[in-house]
Amino acid sequence: MLARHRDLFATGLFVLDAALFYGSWMAAYALRFYLLGLAAPRGIPPVELYFWFGAVLTPVALIVLRTFRLYRSARTARLGQELFALTQAVAATTLIAGVASFFTRGELSRLTLLIFAAVALIALFSSRLAIRFVLRAFRRGGRNLRHALVVGTGDLARSLIEKLAAHRDFGIEVAGVVAERAGAGTEVAGARVVGTVADLPTLVEELRAELVYLALPRAEWQAEEVALEGLADSTAAVRLVPDLGRAFTLNATVEDFDGTPVVLVTESPGQGWNAVAKRVFDFALSTFGLVVLSPALAAIAIWVRLDSPGPVLYTQERVGLNGRRFGMLKFRTMRVDADSGETPAWSKPDDPRRTRAGRILRPLSLDELPQLWNVFLGQMSLVGPRPEQPYYVERFRASVPRYMLRHHVKAGITGWAQIHGLRGDTPLERRIEYDLYYIRNWSLLFDVRIILLTLVRVFRDASAH
Repeated sequence: MLARHRDLFATGLFVLDAALFYGSWMAAYALRFYLLGLAAPRGIPPVELYFWFGAVLTPVALIVLRTFRLYRSARTARLGQELFALTQAVAATTLIAGVASFFTRGELSRLTLLIFAAVALIALFSSRLAIRFVLRAFRRGGRNLRHALVVGTGDLARSLIEKLAAHRDFGIEVAGVVAERAGAGTEVAGARVVGTVADLPTLVEELRAELVYLALPRAEWQAEEVALEGLADSTAAVRLVPDLGRAFTLNATVEDFDGTPVVLVTESPGQGWNAVAKRVFDFALSTFGLVVLSPALAAIAIWVRLDSPGPVLYTQERVGLNGRRFGMLKFRTMRVDADSGETPAWSKPDDPRRTRAGRILRPLSLDELPQLWNVFLGQMSLVGPRPEQPYYVERFRASVPRYMLRHHVKAGITGWAQIHGLRGDTPLERRIEYDLYYIRNWSLLFDVRIILLTLVRVFRDASAH
């Protein structure tokens, strides 16, 4: 019954999307040539052209939507992921329409294509938001529920049950817990233990469970095999919750390796579209910064040159993405013999090695401005963990757990740790904690937030000297 309802819902959503796409296409025609009052130097094309082109484009758009897996059950899917997939699908459909127009002598208005993309996005976003609102309201009221069994009684199972209870709008109700063996207790996180793994096939039938979550620790691999064998001919959908509790995970995901699922325990967020978006963001802002700040950069360069003997810029070897080394630029704010010791040394308050210009530039972090060139070249990012010298990297990786995980992203001019006053000779463990929080929670909006906070706090950073 539930599967039939899911099929009906997917079919209804499919029909709705077809109507929205076709409606958006014809609305774009009306907006471009009639409602917005825009000039049409080549005249208004016949509506029949757009009528028939829309009839062809709509099934193409639906195929694209299916390619992005937008008709699967999405109870636990994040809204942001679904909206991003919709954006990609609309962009791909618009591109296909543009290419088709080019090969048909360019008879379609390019402005119409842009209006279509905007209208289609608004329509699809609105429909998905409305559907989610209605379904989640039903689920909170105890309707449209799926009943689940959770196999396992340990911390992994407990965490899963608590999350399902906290997200009632997902509509997944825990019908019971299945223990690895007898004597495991009577309940886990408020859910009652209803039997053991050996009873699992019978429990699925008796409790009419549509979902079975296998949340067993790795040590219970034998119980997991018994559970999978018992569910081999079950109608319940089986979900495997991997036990990664003993491994530090960084943006853990699952990939398909020629048919073999592989869990990526540590994975950089800067992959695929994320990498492209961040690079475009960095390139645009660094270019803008270099142009706008060029008078200030020139003035500081002249000041540094006149203030003390030596070069204007100071290049220091640092370790960046994937452990690669690069030359990080700074305005020189110390004497030319400042690094004459056998080992590198961090700056300290009232450091006697500073030049007169350095006493002003360093507290204001103006000596870091040349790193916009590093960002422009792609060696650094505007936001990310601050890069260290190779000497410190080798020293810390041998003594500080998880230190090298910060090199899964590009080093930055500023970062989440820096705006919290953690820079230079400050507690390393706290800096790593903030760096890893940034990597786990990265987004372009997070980068914008850090940049704005940097501009606000740079003039009162007590750790800059």
